[in-house]
Amino acid sequence: MPSETAATVAHAMYTLVWFRQNLRIRDNAALCAAVAEGSPIIGIWIDDAETGNPRRTAFYRQSAAELAQVLAGRGIPLYTAASPAGLVRLAVRLNIRAVIADASHTFADKLADNALWHELDKHGIALTFVNDRSVFDNTDLIPDNGTAHTDFNRYREVWLDRFSKQPPAGPDLFAAYRQPFPENLSAPPPAALSDGIFLPQNGGETAAWRQWRRFLEQADSYSVLKDFPSRKNTSLMGAYLSAGCISPRLLARESLERRLNAWADNIIRRDFFLQLALQHADDAPSDGNLEHTLRLTLWQQGQTGIPIIDAAMRCLHKTGSLHPALKRLSADFFCHVLNLPRREGEIWFARQLTDFDAAINQGNWRLAASRHTCPDIAAASYRTDPNGTFIKRHIPELAHLSADTVHTPWRFACSVDTHGYPARPVAGV
Repeated sequence: MPSETAATVAHAMYTLVWFRQNLRIRDNAALCAAVAEGSPIIGIWIDDAETGNPRRTAFYRQSAAELAQVLAGRGIPLYTAASPAGLVRLAVRLNIRAVIADASHTFADKLADNALWHELDKHGIALTFVNDRSVFDNTDLIPDNGTAHTDFNRYREVWLDRFSKQPPAGPDLFAAYRQPFPENLSAPPPAALSDGIFLPQNGGETAAWRQWRRFLEQADSYSVLKDFPSRKNTSLMGAYLSAGCISPRLLARESLERRLNAWADNIIRRDFFLQLALQHADDAPSDGNLEHTLRLTLWQQGQTGIPIIDAAMRCLHKTGSLHPALKRLSADFFCHVLNLPRREGEIWFARQLTDFDAAINQGNWRLAASRHTCPDIAAASYRTDPNGTFIKRHIPELAHLSADTVHTPWRFACSVDTHGYPARPVAGV
């Protein structure tokens, strides 16, 4: 992609589309809004590599590289900036009349958006936001009291009623769009990936649709097998939805048309967390004492002595992904067994998950912390991984144990060898 130091484009007024978490062209509301503006289009993507999450950075770069090539085929150059300040400089240099971006959903991002609006306004450049990250916008399903829905079951009911009457995915103004590629701008090369980063999934819109079609081939068994991590029967769409490589509106429509209601609940819950996120500012990380730090470290390293939790954390660190049932169980264990502050777990997941989305991560962790009781971890382990397949896959020290002992090896400490795995749990279960 061209750098933000490209020469000024003279004698033209452009609309700049800022791609954030909508790295696609199909059902892209920002691109459709730009077409409606009537001016030639230029794209920009901010490559924020300082997130502390190298897998997510690499996935986004790969997705942006494909987007750059597809946009170039429509006559649209895609620039890269390192920060919002770089976007402002580019907008001034390229004679931009308006910037259109997909709306953010967190308190911190909204503050940053306000600052960007003020900077662009100094140069007479308009900034407009559209919803590309959720099926329904934050304002679409506001309850009578004017604040966000806090009860998921009620939100789901309202969401489904609205969707049945007015599904949001409509005609795509960008589908047939073409423009002459600006003569004084060079064609964008692919973005560079982060060296040495292993990605279990390829980024980009093409890979997203391929994965969705693959999931649909086995989707009939989703409601039965979705809670068993070893069966690998989830859709694996999380990273694609986070980067916006695929439209949640289109996935909602397809899943409901196929009566995949159990899977469609994931999309609805995602919308639920996105509309809740603006109600909460991020808490500051706690300082913590020595015992606090020790328990946090053991959890992060998969050394708590609870096999299902440790297998989950090792899987997360190794692959950058984690089955939804294990995300919930790990968070419950963190908040209610280790008694650690929710924000510390939230930060760790933010650094590890390829499919990290700030609003979704925040929502899941707040939900875990708000539960009054923690599930029986041993019983949950037997339920989610009956044969111990997932545990043995990620904790080779226990691969020789039977299904009867692998979930709770400390109960058989006198008769089994755990090859260095902790003999006792860090906390009582």
